[in-house]
This record gives sequence, C-alpha cells and structure tokens, in this order.
Amino acid sequence: MASNMVTGESAFPLHEAVGAVHLHSNFSDGSLPIEEIAAIASRKKINFLLFSDHNTLEPRRLGLEGWKEDVLVLIGCEINDADDRNHYLAFLIDREIDPKMSAEEYVAHIWSMGGFGIIAHPAEKRNFSDAYPPYPWTAWNAKGFDGIEIWNQLSEWMEGLTRLNMLWRIWHPLRSIRFPVWETLQRWDQLNRERRITGIGGIDVHAFPFRIGFISIEIYPYKVQFRSIRTHVLTSRPLINERGEKLPWREAESVVFEALKQGRCFVVNYSVGDGRGFRFWGEQNNRVYQMGDRWCSKGTITFRAVTPLTGKIHLLRDGKRVCRAKGKELVCSGDQPGVYRVEVFRKNRGWIYSNPMVWMQ
Repeated sequence: MASNMVTGESAFPLHEAVGAVHLHSNFSDGSLPIEEIAAIASRKKINFLLFSDHNTLEPRRLGLEGWKEDVLVLIGCEINDADDRNHYLAFLIDREIDPKMSAEEYVAHIWSMGGFGIIAHPAEKRNFSDAYPPYPWTAWNAKGFDGIEIWNQLSEWMEGLTRLNMLWRIWHPLRSIRFPVWETLQRWDQLNRERRITGIGGIDVHAFPFRIGFISIEIYPYKVQFRSIRTHVLTSRPLINERGEKLPWREAESVVFEALKQGRCFVVNYSVGDGRGFRFWGEQNNRVYQMGDRWCSKGTITFRAVTPLTGKIHLLRDGKRVCRAKGKELVCSGDQPGVYRVEVFRKNRGWIYSNPMVWMQ
C-alpha cells in the first residue's frame, strides 16, 4: 500500500489501499464462499473487499468479517424495495432492514443507524433477457445516501449483450469494459453541488454458471472480475504498515469507511492499466485541497493530477472539460467555483475517475 506525496487540508499523509466493492458470495446468489473469494483477491493484490449479499447479514453474524491473510473482509448487504428496484448497498449496520420499507425509508433508516449507503447501478437499462431485468434507481428524493456507483461492471457487460455478441462477450469479458454511464456521471456532478456524494466503482460479481446447450460456463469468474473495476481509497493510516503489521480489523474498517465518507477515493478500470499512484489535488496560497474537500475562497487555484501510466487526462468543472493533457501529469489553473474532478483515458477507454473536490461560491 503506497503513501501519497501530497499533504491535504487535513494535514496528514495519505496511504493508498485498493478495494473491490459490491461482491456476492454463496450467502446469496454468488458461487463461492467468502474465504475462497478473499484468497483469490489476495493473489490479485487487492487490499479490502466489501461484500453485499442480498438482504442478509448472516456472514457478519457468523464472524466472517476481518482479516483473511492480507485481505480485509467487510460485510454489508444489498437491499431492494418491494418492486425489486432501488438497490442499495448498506454497510456498518448490524441487522437486516424491514423488506416492507420503501427506498426512501430504508435510506433514511440506515443513515439514522450510522450506516454507510451506496446507490447501486442507478441508471441500469439492460434488456437482453426477461430473466435479468434492469434494476435502476428511481427514488432520487431519498435523503441520506452517502455514495453512488458511478461504474457497475456487470451492468455494463449485460447492457451491451446481444444474441450476436453473447459468445464473444462471455469469452472476452474484460474487453466489454468501456466507460461509465454518462447519465450517472452527470447526475453525480449535480448531486455534489449540494453535498458530498462519494463515487464508487462496483463489480457486482456473482460468477454464476450459464448454460449454452450442454455446456456450462461460469460468467465472470471472481479472478477475472477482480481485474476489472476497483475502488482505491486514500487513508489516514496504512491498513498494513511497512513491517507487515495489520491494524486491528475494526480499526481498519473505520479507516476505510472514513476515507469513503470523505470522498478520498477514485475508481480504476484495471483492464487498461494499474491505477496505483494516481493523485489529484488543488493548491492555493500554501493550502492543499484533496478529493472530497469542499471550500469557499477567491482567487486562482492550481489543479494537479499525476498518473502512473501515460494517458489522456481531462479536468472537468461541473461535468464539462476545462483542461486536458497527454502523458502522466496535468497542471491547470482555474478561477471559477464548481465541482472539479478528473477523468483519465487509455486505449480509447475510461481508465481512472477521481472523486470531486468542490469549490463553492
């Protein structure tokens, strides 16, 4: 886990941890036990996993959270309303939610319990099969959600599925990863004008078997999907220090969710490159702003982004590009308030999506 070169407004060095978010195990409609999934994640150099089996916290009650070798396993659940819409990833809660609750009710309830909630696949539009309908988010008047999946890998794969390309996409699943849904990014920018909403990348992994005639194929095995979309967090303390000493898992859980709540994270498409080492910050009068920061000021701010590999780096304000660079670094000055974030592209595909920093009026 790498340390950051930049010190932010909160005056502590930041450490980087790599996570996979929105995982299903055999406690719902996934295909493997949590311990086996964690072992695969360890081999793929993933530092933490956020499990969200459907409407159950049974693995939490069974004590399956905590360190599995060098992987931190954290457990929440995925909730839905009576129409099986408005899917919501809920963490830091100790009991399941009443299935009769509306989306507005369970979002508020989870917030009141001190939980952390993420809107899942908000703009899903898949229509390949009646057996797998879309599950979009429609309850935008809900109050209290903390984050939103700006990229859901399984949704993107299924939304592009046709009878003609099905076999190709099954055999080459990572090549289908292109870009997040523009509609979701646009709404995310709008939401952040009002308050901090953290952007997350979800893989929605199930690794379920799929039959083609007499052949059974596993759709997106865990080891493959772990090479797709990851969420990196910048934390106040390393989960594992240079001597290999781990934080007690409850402390590590707090450190991860502190970073997520503060918006100190970014989303990476690993099918086009490792994103470790990406940073985005702003500088003004000896003050440094990081992803997740919100502030009021006058004058000019210098925005900087660095990437571990070459790419096309775009700086956006309120969803519109205001600056771009090719290579591993972007430096751009701005004097207009707004929601600032970075998008990076490689191989004609989306690669890195930062969380925003918001310069308020």
